[in-house]
Amino acid sequence: MKRTTRFALGLSAAVLFSSCADAEPEAQAPEPVATPEGVFGQAPAAMGGIPSVITLEPLGPVPSSEQDVPTEALMDQLALAFSPVHLLVRQGTTVRFQNSEVVAHNVHVSAMAGDSTVFNEDTLLGQFTSFRFDVEGGYDVKCDVHPGMTAFIFVTSAPHAVLAGIEGGFELPDVPAGEYSLELWTVEEAARSEQVIVVTDGEGTEVTLR
Repeated sequence: MKRTTRFALGLSAAVLFSSCADAEPEAQAPEPVATPEGVFGQAPAAMGGIPSVITLEPLGPVPSSEQDVPTEALMDQLALAFSPVHLLVRQGTTVRFQNSEVVAHNVHVSAMAGDSTVFNEDTLLGQFTSFRFDVEGGYDVKCDVHPGMTAFIFVTSAPHAVLAGIEGGFELPDVPAGEYSLELWTVEEAARSEQVIVVTDGEGTEVTLR
């Protein structure tokens, strides 16, 4: 009798274990994808290594906190390259071009509108030179000593601006509610555009720029 009882218990345990092993695990619900805040979307991809630029100009009074403009920025020359290779600055900013290595460089800056030289100075070993950018637009930067050294600077008066990613994705997270003029700048002039958008508190505003 005891032997039969033990076998029955063992068989029940085996069946229970087999049922648990055959049961499929419960599928976990996918985590919700957070919607970006502010203004975000897709712009044209970079052309020739130069990204698209998105600027927002408010169509109304600008809060005093948005009127603060940085006065200085740095573009270094190190390891035979400019760093950063892409720089976005507000109009009136003085950019310091610094040579942080032991070879001589120069800084040759040309306005992309008209392809005219606006600045061309040597940067000797361990030294720097500066230029104030008062005119909006895109600028090519190169070193005549080392042709492989190139960079890009964009100057804007807009209180909200961003350089899009290489594939064109962009996000401006801190944009107060209101009506704005949104401008798209790209290397290809025919692809540049302007439109009016409305930003609402607590909601992201998605924009697709062709």
